[in-house]
Amino acid sequence: MLPTNFDAANIVFTKPKGWEDEACGDLPVFKGNDSDGNPVIISKWQPSKEDIDAINNGQGIYLSICGTGMPPVSLFTENPFE
Repeated sequence: MLPTNFDAANIVFTKPKGWEDEACGDLPVFKGNDSDGNPVIISKWQPSKEDIDAINNGQGIYLSICGTGMPPVSLFTENPFE
């Protein structure tokens, strides 16, 4: 999956200090509140051709979070800004 810039992005997260470019890159995000006033950070990811082939062949999508806890997360295809 490739991190992708989008119109509503209002900040860019950069890689942690000491991390290599191959391990982590810049991530454009929207940082604000959802329609209920809850704080959210939204990023957009574009699947590569290889990702699409893997999904079409039954592979799952994995989510990796750096840290020691699991915050509430969601994955979706609907544009949350429309």
